[in-house]
Amino acid sequence: MGGRQMRFARVQDDAVTYSSNTPIEGLSLEIVSMLQEDGRAAFSSIAQKLGVSEATVRSRVARMRDANLIHFITVVNPLALGYTAWAMLGIKVSQGVSADQVAEYFRDCHEVVYAMRVAARFDLLAEVVCQTPEELRDFLDQHCYGSQMICSVEPMVGLGLYKSLFKWEKPLIAGNGDHSRKAKNGRKENGSAFR
Repeated sequence: MGGRQMRFARVQDDAVTYSSNTPIEGLSLEIVSMLQEDGRAAFSSIAQKLGVSEATVRSRVARMRDANLIHFITVVNPLALGYTAWAMLGIKVSQGVSADQVAEYFRDCHEVVYAMRVAARFDLLAEVVCQTPEELRDFLDQHCYGSQMICSVEPMVGLGLYKSLFKWEKPLIAGNGDHSRKAKNGRKENGSAFR
């Protein structure tokens, strides 16, 4: 559907493992910086500015995309797509319930575009985008107020959208610190390839 793409993968099947211990550095970081300024910049233009070959830029970008480190998207205001109701939910899980279990539940709800476990007064944050206020109400009734997994929920209803950038094609699952990641083609790649 666009913007915060309303298509979601099954996370366990399609997730990409990444290691936060391997930052994008050096030439790759310079390439990313230029693409952040203009995501449609030609590789030949970037190569000329950095004094490298176009093939080098193309190769670096391809490896970073395969490793789910960068992603090219078109960001669209949900209002332009007919979505008139969205909210960030602050969720506290019930005693004896795993926050991970609840996060996995919300991850599989198609209305949820963002889910994160946090260390705060809430256990989870989940962003929900719906076409109408009635759909948002129904989502809250079904998945929050009627759930025994949730102790309390604080919906923070959006009144205006000023910035919306992050949407990954595949969800990220933190690695175990082994400095490797699984690329889309199934290969293991060492983080040094991105420096």
